[in-house]
Amino acid sequence: MKGFQDLGIPPHVLRPSLLLDTGQAFSWRRVGKNNWVGVIDSTVYEIEQNDNSTLYKCLYGTDDTKRLRHYFDLDHEYQVDSSQVPKIVSQILKRRQGIRILNQDLFECIISFICSANNNIKRITKLLFTLRESYGTFLYRHNYGGIDMDFYAFPTLSQLQTATREALEKLGFGYRARYLADSVNIMKSKGPTWLDKLKSLHDEDDLRLQLMELPGIGRKVADCIMLFGLERRDVVPVDVHILKIAQGLLGVKNVTRLNDKVHRKITQAFRLMLVLQGIYNRKLTT
Repeated sequence: MKGFQDLGIPPHVLRPSLLLDTGQAFSWRRVGKNNWVGVIDSTVYEIEQNDNSTLYKCLYGTDDTKRLRHYFDLDHEYQVDSSQVPKIVSQILKRRQGIRILNQDLFECIISFICSANNNIKRITKLLFTLRESYGTFLYRHNYGGIDMDFYAFPTLSQLQTATREALEKLGFGYRARYLADSVNIMKSKGPTWLDKLKSLHDEDDLRLQLMELPGIGRKVADCIMLFGLERRDVVPVDVHILKIAQGLLGVKNVTRLNDKVHRKITQAFRLMLVLQGIYNRKLTT
């Protein structure tokens, strides 16, 4: 096993503490003040953040730096033209330098965000680790501070077909057990190429509607999946918190409840401020 390797990315570009356990992904454990361990595909990584860069160590599996860079979206340059955004937005972005989009496996992303509805990050993470341990493939055991940690790949669609609603309820998924079991059955019925077909869809509304055919997926969850699992950087998942930002800072007025019209209005406001300024949208040349 190799020691830590340096990604060579400064903290203002990549800061794992703002990413790995803050609600984008639910596959990481913190094992120190600035260290996390988790699984990307079937590879177990340890990530370390220091004052100058981000380091990584492959504990098990294929050490694929290209995949790791893609996971952290390092092929895209994030920029803000401070003169084109509200001052307080510029200040917030400056205080949160190093935030990036995590590019995740689509199937894992779908299942994860079905579990996210009306839930908190700690509990979502616990449920998904339980799902891995119950149905995923065992990969590796590593000892941290005298405690053995087992790592599993995220279950495949075929592996989750053995998960009944009753079994998932016993694991603590509650009412989400039905959503998961039914969604797995629907995805199975759509055939083995359905997920790949989603990746090739260009129409945003069509893509969203197809995702919303799965139980437990409303508009916000569909948009999260599109952003984190399908690399649709033009999508803005909207909840009450984003609504408040749009009302307070972006000039979105006369909104009493979230509906399709309001979603479009808020999305347009964010796109004008962020996407058109190059954030999340500028591909680096290699």
